[in-house]
Amino acid sequence: MTATIARESDGTRQRLRRRATLPLLAGLLGFTISMIGITIPGLWYDEAATVISTTRSWTQLWAELGNVDAVHALYYAVMHLVFDVFGYSPLSLRMPSAIAVGIAAALVVILGRQLGRPRLAIIAAVAFCLIPRVTWMGTEGRSYALTATLAILATVVLVRAIRLGTRGSWVLYGFVALLSVTVFIYLALVIVAHAVTVAWLLAERSGRARLNARNWLISAGVAGVLSIPFVLETMSQSGQISWIGPLTGLTVQGVLRSQWFYSSEAFAIAAWAFTVVGVIVMVRALVLARRVANGPAGHAARTFLAVVLPAMLVPTLALLFVSAVYQPIYQPRYLSMCTPFVALAIAAGIDAIRWRPASAMAVALLVVLALPQVTLQRTPETKEFSSWAQVADLIAAERASDGPDSTTAIIYGELWGHAKATTRAIAYSYPEQFESTVDVTILTPAAETAQLWETRAPIAESLDRLDGTDVAYLITSTTRDLRPATTEALASVGWHVTDEWSFTHVNVLRYVRD
Repeated sequence: MTATIARESDGTRQRLRRRATLPLLAGLLGFTISMIGITIPGLWYDEAATVISTTRSWTQLWAELGNVDAVHALYYAVMHLVFDVFGYSPLSLRMPSAIAVGIAAALVVILGRQLGRPRLAIIAAVAFCLIPRVTWMGTEGRSYALTATLAILATVVLVRAIRLGTRGSWVLYGFVALLSVTVFIYLALVIVAHAVTVAWLLAERSGRARLNARNWLISAGVAGVLSIPFVLETMSQSGQISWIGPLTGLTVQGVLRSQWFYSSEAFAIAAWAFTVVGVIVMVRALVLARRVANGPAGHAARTFLAVVLPAMLVPTLALLFVSAVYQPIYQPRYLSMCTPFVALAIAAGIDAIRWRPASAMAVALLVVLALPQVTLQRTPETKEFSSWAQVADLIAAERASDGPDSTTAIIYGELWGHAKATTRAIAYSYPEQFESTVDVTILTPAAETAQLWETRAPIAESLDRLDGTDVAYLITSTTRDLRPATTEALASVGWHVTDEWSFTHVNVLRYVRD
């Protein structure tokens, strides 16, 4: 008997290892693609907001969240812990997103298996890792990759709860739902999509389906009630998304291409084509099954459609509706959270190709279409044309040539595209290059303002801070250009321009004393 038990135990371990292998491989693929060239693109405004928020003290972060960015509170807390442990660098800023992409890819495999389609699950994981919005968010020091991970996790937990029906499984679903909404308020739309899923499955008219609907209402309802304080605080700060414009003709492009496929029209066309084919095949299987006593093929198709389509489409439709009738809140990259379900929909179309060589060629096509996007997204200025890394490197090189005994002053001008921020954002993002420099116009440091950015005095009121410095650099926007006014102010106290450099959206001037 002991030998029998040992054999059964070994068999169980082997099955668990086999079941874990594919999710682990998918996770490794997603992580690896994200890590390729992850630090090549320069940081940009949104990432600088993460840095300046999470490198201040916990007390200062809490004070900031009371005024701005409460919607990112939990993400900022996570990143604060990361920096506490590993220190800040562009790599430590972005690597959590690469890890999140890997976890999401593994969960895509798990959800595909839950839906009874193991081959489709593998295809979906590969497709997910190649979707241009995914290859973008894996290198982004913001919460987008994490939102996709939580969206697919909540859905995996939902399907598990529907099948098990235990109290513990529904408590877990409620917890994940609450966690998701707290990380990113728009994830509430994925929970709304789950309501559509549960309602769709109610069409089975079974006692189990009605019980699941009741359990979902309780779990989601409790999560909703518990999230009310967070939602109210976030809504009180809704003015910070006033930059989002109303729906226009370009919104169609945003929906069909930008929100999931970045700038690749070719990938978007292929992905939508596979999705349409997959949905048609699933619907056809469902219709045929109804004619033969609703067999297992029909049940599998119904479950797949009920789980995947709402999670893929409901968040977009909801944001468009609110933007049309109330306040503009649609922004393509906010829909990054739906990419796991987009991958499953794409995989459904490829999986419908029964000739294996042809389906393999379809996957290869996605690889070919994804490569230009991965390459584009790893260029130095790919993030909103940010040249910050080049500017920081210039300052470092010039300071080195100025000599170790030279004291450097920096005059930060306005930042391109952002009225409240200054080019100090470059120094926050690349602090080593600006270490020990004198900030000429600083009034209140950002960490002490209980706001996102610092406050400043005019250059004319700050000229005394140049005393004791040897070299000064002005870093300013190309659009709200402070070069003439700054040069005039410095000339009044005996400084003149010696060098000038132009970068994308940034000008740099070097001054020395007469």
